[in-house]
Amino acid sequence: MVKLSTKLVSAVVIVLLLGAAGVIQAQLFFARDPGVRGGAAGAGGQIDGLTARQSEFFQAGKDDFEEVEVVADGLGPRMNLDSCAGCHAQPVTGGTSPSVNPQVAFATKDGGMNQFPSAVIFSGGYVSPIGPVREVRFKFNPDGSRDGGVHNTATITGRAGASGCTLI
Repeated sequence: MVKLSTKLVSAVVIVLLLGAAGVIQAQLFFARDPGVRGGAAGAGGQIDGLTARQSEFFQAGKDDFEEVEVVADGLGPRMNLDSCAGCHAQPVTGGTSPSVNPQVAFATKDGGMNQFPSAVIFSGGYVSPIGPVREVRFKFNPDGSRDGGVHNTATITGRAGASGCTLI
């Protein structure tokens, strides 16, 4: 019985020491943004070694990625933009967000009735006219469960081809 207690106490002490070491290490680590990456852009192109058929698939996917959709094409009812490449355009298609956030202009494009409160747009909120594009994510669902999914910022309400749509 004494051997078991000694082993248990030893195990608890080891776990506590390791946990404390992890906390200390975590407190010593500070995240640092390294800034703009140097060198040639690595985005947008196909990977080396594709077959001719694979290259055709890549090009078809790239064309679809760059295509601007309208309501008649199936845009909506909720979205963040009208093309994938709109948000992934810097330095080339397939890259990161452009320096001017296209979501701000898209809010009212083709009669769209989406609005971003000026406080959100101009005070460093999640949507700003001067980059970057931001994904809206909620930490929790209304019922308190974890969410974390991407949420849309726009609807087709008021847009050309969306008569009768009243999504808010």
